[in-house]
Amino acid sequence: MLRIGVIGLGNIGKVHVNNLRGGLVEGAELVAVAEQATGALDEFKDSGIACFTDATEMIQSGLVDAALIALPTFLHAPLGIQALEAGLHVMMEKPLACHKAEAERILAARQRDDQVIALMMNQRTNPCYAKLKQWLDEGAIGTLQRVSWIMTNWFRPEIYFHSSAWRATWAGDGGGVLMNQCPHNLDVLQWLVGMPERIRGYCSFGKYHDLDVEDEATAYLEYPNGVTGLFAASTGEAPGVNRLEIIGDKGTLKTDGNKAILMRCSESVAEFSKSTDEMFGMPEITEEVFEPTEAVNQHAIILTNFSKAINEGETLITPAEEGIKSLELAGAMIYSTWTDSTVELPLDSAAYEARIKQAAAESTPRTNLKTAAKVDMSKSYR
Repeated sequence: MLRIGVIGLGNIGKVHVNNLRGGLVEGAELVAVAEQATGALDEFKDSGIACFTDATEMIQSGLVDAALIALPTFLHAPLGIQALEAGLHVMMEKPLACHKAEAERILAARQRDDQVIALMMNQRTNPCYAKLKQWLDEGAIGTLQRVSWIMTNWFRPEIYFHSSAWRATWAGDGGGVLMNQCPHNLDVLQWLVGMPERIRGYCSFGKYHDLDVEDEATAYLEYPNGVTGLFAASTGEAPGVNRLEIIGDKGTLKTDGNKAILMRCSESVAEFSKSTDEMFGMPEITEEVFEPTEAVNQHAIILTNFSKAINEGETLITPAEEGIKSLELAGAMIYSTWTDSTVELPLDSAAYEARIKQAAAESTPRTNLKTAAKVDMSKSYR
């Protein structure tokens, strides 16, 4: 049985704790928790679960085989490196780090080849995105031509940001909508269609909120073989939309996260274009709709996969190495805006780290609201 210790008992940390305590994670058990706020530990003290107010003490206790780190982003690198250097397996909440250079340092801290480092990129288990991946792997839409993801239903009111000193800051989170809300979307995007070669980003900083970081972003993506893409995100629109479209020469895939649609052409558009005598003709289109009928516990699936990767050698759904890609996409969009230029990938991690440190140094200190925020985590998932 894999012994897991959870570091951080905030909103998402509690989700993982409940999955573990509820027996929803195969081959794993919760044996320890670490949280500085001592009141959060009260419910565990009489349950046989070890309680720590210092994460380092938990890491070095010998009680756990793996650490699940569910802390503010700026703590991911220092504690992830600590845990790995102590020989533990690590499950990291998203994003992997504040920027690419930090993520590279985390991965470099692995002590053994069999040490498992995974990332909670649970949207890969969203049935709609998984169905799109299946269709793409089957070649259902032929050669890729264009991709577009308009992801603007991330509306966040001011209290979301000002109830925390670290959230949506350069030093604490590494950015705004791209780093806090969109890591899942950026991960799914590259998982489905791969990484672009270059990016031209247009980010707006503090457009809708009292923030120094980006709360709106639009980017033009250029992929190999002439494929183009568009990605747009915002925390200032209501109700916003979630519209992903992937276009190939034999059809189109679409999803809003609730259902997936395959629109298949009877023949390649290039072949039809050359052969038809109809001035306004179009290949015949058939439509297939996939609509999930049951809810999926995405976090439990990813954590079970992590457990099985350690216990049984199962292939990871979300290896930590993949987390660098979403960081690179977000970083390139921000860096492109700062430099008013197109950014070639791979992103220069050292140059970006220097620029983000400068932004953090120049940032306005966060004023926290004293009003307690009402939290319903179910409303945070997209």
